[in-house]
Amino acid sequence: MNHPDANMQGTITSLYNVGYFFGAVSGSLIGSYLGRKRSVVLGTTVLVIGAILQISAFSLPHMIAGRLVAGLGNGLNTATGPVWQSETTKAEWRGKLVVLGLVVNVAGFSLANWVTFGFSYLQGSISWRLPLAFKLLFCLVILCTSPWLPESPRWLISKGRIEEADVILADLQGGEHTILSPTVLAERNEIVRAYKLETENAMTWSQLIRGGSDKGGSRALRRFVLGLSTQLIVQLSGINATSYYLPTVLIEVGAASVSMIFLFYAIFGAGWQGTAWLYNTEINSLAMRMKRASASVAAQWAINYMVVQITPIGIQNLGWKFYLIWVFMQLFSIPILYVFYPETANRRLEDIDIVFDEGLRICVFLDKEAT
Repeated sequence: MNHPDANMQGTITSLYNVGYFFGAVSGSLIGSYLGRKRSVVLGTTVLVIGAILQISAFSLPHMIAGRLVAGLGNGLNTATGPVWQSETTKAEWRGKLVVLGLVVNVAGFSLANWVTFGFSYLQGSISWRLPLAFKLLFCLVILCTSPWLPESPRWLISKGRIEEADVILADLQGGEHTILSPTVLAERNEIVRAYKLETENAMTWSQLIRGGSDKGGSRALRRFVLGLSTQLIVQLSGINATSYYLPTVLIEVGAASVSMIFLFYAIFGAGWQGTAWLYNTEINSLAMRMKRASASVAAQWAINYMVVQITPIGIQNLGWKFYLIWVFMQLFSIPILYVFYPETANRRLEDIDIVFDEGLRICVFLDKEAT
């Protein structure tokens, strides 16, 4: 495989996000049918197949096929994983654990870059085949530990498997709690109540897109847009314009910019890295959480495809001015986030339903209960 030009670099890299997109879209059906845990296992299995295709590639179409398949598996995981994690953690721990998962994600990204750097000194195709094979170790960990991980109690309740959900809720409470503990029963009853309310007043996708209001008044379209837009704002920060093409960026701007790149990554990690994935799963109701989260993640990967596709061309033609696009995008998002986005931290997922059911103002900064 010859060294590709800027257009081909963008195509090869961005096609991974095409796989992500379709994987995330499929999550809306697979996650609701198979459950959260089995969906992650399926996504990881598909990722393994994609990795093997890339490792064994001897032509450009073969490599592209492998990236598409790997993206498909990872797309399913990124749509399902945050939902699963949000539904199996206590309100006071939900944000911390989801962000911890993303910290591990960043650590893995860093490790992958160091491995790639280390093998770059080798000659021949082994310099890129072994780094591509490295991810299989972590896939193996997921597949081997999944039998001991709990299924989402909220998904179990949505399928009428109340007894199984009670056992998991008691386990998640820990300590002396059993399925008959008042805390466990109260949480289960609240989940059942919220799910029944949502299903009795459910909306179809066509009603949601038209902006119809469901009988329960849970502001379905508004909640969907809030979750989806956070995912889009993340990509419009330009994070993947730098992370996907960091060597190219360093060649263009020089080593003196390294400290600023570190600062940018640090600020992004403290602000957006965990927030968007967490907010998207928290803001949507149980009955539609998997579908809307999948649609939001799919939209994110669609925007990411655009960003990654245009970045090599933008750097080649505009140089440093290309990054002003992302600066203006973030400046524009600040007042929007402050005015329209309600706070979800330290609230049970069912409590967020109640906030919307009680008639949350459009301009939430005027409502102390929502900020």
